[in-house]
Amino acid sequence: MISLKKFSLNLLFLFVIFCSFSQEDLSVDISGKAIEYYRSNSNGLPLVQIPKSETKQYKFFLSQELFDKKLTKRRLFKENKESKRWEYEYIDNVINKELYFKDGEIREEYRYDKNALKIKQVDYLNSKIFRTTLYSYNSDGLIEREDITNNLTNGKTVVKYRYDSKFRIKQIEKIYPDNRVVYWESFFSEKGVILKEYYTLLDEIFVFYYNENGQELNGEVRQILKDGKEKIKIEWKIDYNSKGKRDKKDESNYLIGKRIITWFNKDGKDSRVETYYNKELLTTEDYEYEDKENGKLLHYKKIEGLNMEEIFYKYNENDEIVEERVLDNKKTKKLIIYKEDGTYSEIIYTERGAYTINYSKDGKITF
Repeated sequence: MISLKKFSLNLLFLFVIFCSFSQEDLSVDISGKAIEYYRSNSNGLPLVQIPKSETKQYKFFLSQELFDKKLTKRRLFKENKESKRWEYEYIDNVINKELYFKDGEIREEYRYDKNALKIKQVDYLNSKIFRTTLYSYNSDGLIEREDITNNLTNGKTVVKYRYDSKFRIKQIEKIYPDNRVVYWESFFSEKGVILKEYYTLLDEIFVFYYNENGQELNGEVRQILKDGKEKIKIEWKIDYNSKGKRDKKDESNYLIGKRIITWFNKDGKDSRVETYYNKELLTTEDYEYEDKENGKLLHYKKIEGLNMEEIFYKYNENDEIVEERVLDNKKTKKLIIYKEDGTYSEIIYTERGAYTINYSKDGKITF
């Protein structure tokens, strides 16, 4: 039999070994607390769990503190320095409060009800409250109203939500402190595809119509006159090819007598644009691309009256643009050369000769 003395020595030995481990290297301690470490990004998203000893290898890492398996704190580190922090409090195992910090200052505070629905949000600026939002819900648990108070001006904004029988948002009404109202409404097919939506903005109404595939077919902007009547000032129509891609768009602005007709290539990119004023053709623009799927733009041409401007593009093997040649009525007007280090040069051609302007990466002239 093992003597009591030997048993005590063995127990002491095991205790010493246990204590030799770092508390932070243990996933759970005897009090029910736990700390987990993850590779992360600038938003604080936990990507891959890692041991604490590897955290310094990454620009961003996240620590998550748990108590009885409930998340109580998240800390995002950038280059081993805390950048963001989230703290959580619970009542009867349901989240009740959440705090968000950035660069050591509180930025946002959230409060929740017994069903974990957010009922209040407080936004801070320089650690002082500048906006408070209260949320209320309908019997289905869907948000019904937001009451937003600007604590600096005491201005109040109200946002109201309404839903259809399938719990989809059907209407949104936003009332600003100066009593301006923005109103949005949508209509769905039986399959749940949106067919029409419109919203008001000051004295205008925007209307959009869609097909069964959810693609925009046509739309209009209506002007609300002083007598309450509506007048269409802008409208457009979009055609699609047999493969469901845009083929043509025809838009008219009746207030200024302008009409723009745009044709698209097989990839849905602009191929030709015609602009009319008072029914007379003003400009035509043509785009040529590489003969492959989603090919790069190679040539742009614009004709306005008797003038014609063209731009030819060249790319390197990495599909990065390296040259733009600008022509005015078939004569080279400018050549732009892009360099690998991000700088570029413009060669300007005039009747007296050519001269060069060099630019830094941020577009400033260098000498």
